[in-house]
Amino acid sequence: MNPPAVKSPPAAAASEALERQWQRLCNKHLPVRVRGSLWRFSRKQNRGDLSQGWKIHISATVLSACEIFRLVAPYLTKRKVLFKATKSLAELSKLNAGIFYGFSQVGKFITIYPNSTESAIVMARELHALTAGQAAPIVPYDNRLHGNSCVYYRYGGFSKRDVIFRKNKVPAVLRSDGKLVRDLRKPGTAVPPWLTDPFQAMPCRATREALTPLETDYSNYEALVQRGKGGVYLALDHSFVRPKPCVIKEGRRHGETDWFGRDGFARVKHEARFLKQTSSALSSVPRILNNFQANGCFYLVMERILGRSLQRVIASRERISTRRILNYSRNMAQIVADIHAAGWAWRDCKPDNFYCQKGHELRALDFEGACRLRKSQPAGLMTPGYFPPKSRSKNRDLEAMDLYALGTSIMQLLARSSSPTKLRTAFEREIGKRNLPGSIAETIRNLRTAKSNVRLSARATQRLFENLLETKGLSHPRQSP
Repeated sequence: MNPPAVKSPPAAAASEALERQWQRLCNKHLPVRVRGSLWRFSRKQNRGDLSQGWKIHISATVLSACEIFRLVAPYLTKRKVLFKATKSLAELSKLNAGIFYGFSQVGKFITIYPNSTESAIVMARELHALTAGQAAPIVPYDNRLHGNSCVYYRYGGFSKRDVIFRKNKVPAVLRSDGKLVRDLRKPGTAVPPWLTDPFQAMPCRATREALTPLETDYSNYEALVQRGKGGVYLALDHSFVRPKPCVIKEGRRHGETDWFGRDGFARVKHEARFLKQTSSALSSVPRILNNFQANGCFYLVMERILGRSLQRVIASRERISTRRILNYSRNMAQIVADIHAAGWAWRDCKPDNFYCQKGHELRALDFEGACRLRKSQPAGLMTPGYFPPKSRSKNRDLEAMDLYALGTSIMQLLARSSSPTKLRTAFEREIGKRNLPGSIAETIRNLRTAKSNVRLSARATQRLFENLLETKGLSHPRQSP
């Protein structure tokens, strides 16, 4: 699970300004707070409120949230309907990521609890008119009111009601025959089978859409990742005589929009551009097989790389020999050096993005945040722990940022730590335990310093590890268990 990205100073200023606006709107329209909840409410529940029914959700990005709320809050307040919204835009950002509160919660910025089916239908139509044209992510398992709407609906519980399923308590609704059943959050469950969809004037035939490569060229999909900005899928590529496994990365329009307006669509499209421009020079990056747009998303099709992440290797209980650790470190430095030699900064160097193949050779993945070394671009996409401390965050040396992340990743490997923080004690212990020279420890520590005169480049770091492997007689796989 990736934590929230670090904000650059301009992004922080934009988020703070919008957050202040949001708090003023909350104080005016959402006066009820619940301790420990990420929600604020328009009022308390009363006896006349339904226990279940048709919920309406209004979706928004962190950039469109204040405007959308200004448009709909007076209307909802006037109708005296119960509604809630996130207590902060920071919480909305986490909600839209789909990894902190669950993928099914993506986009559920405002939830409205109508008092009847009839009022739900009227409100959905009028809310759609109020919010037409606003930017908003898709709510995964709800039904969309119209093709371009940020208004969604589903049938579900309004108050907490549970049922035991496989020894666990799960949300429940009362079926028409009086039996409690699970309140499901998965595709095709927005309208329960015992109800008809009241938001559609009549049962309509599915509109015929033009076939895309998703239907014609690929099959056997398996989701590896599902989050707000898009999914990552294994699939079979039928463009070959014998279908081959591939990986398809999806970038959703308005998915996880950040404070600079970058969404999943833009990020994956940018990654495709990076791979196209560097694949001839970088053997460690995935080969592009195809890219295309479909259903409002951008799709990047890449070769499937077998193996497992270095993060999983670090977290495992398996023994890792000194030779293997030094080879991994050399390989990491080589990959970063090659990226720099191609004129780019990676900005997402971390064990999760190194993939270990047979023979313990590493490949590199995930270049949504890559940028030209000499081009000024906002930070924003780097993972906390792999980015220089706040006191040095104004340092715009992109190469130095990558070197900081490289040093942290090597320290994690040696310390066998899943976390990039509090590494020093375990790192120093392993340096001594494995009888590695003090110069290696100093080199790794210096990768994380702001002093360029003592910090080696990634290429020089690679050569240092190569020399150590040769000196210790560890360069050949059979020489060290």
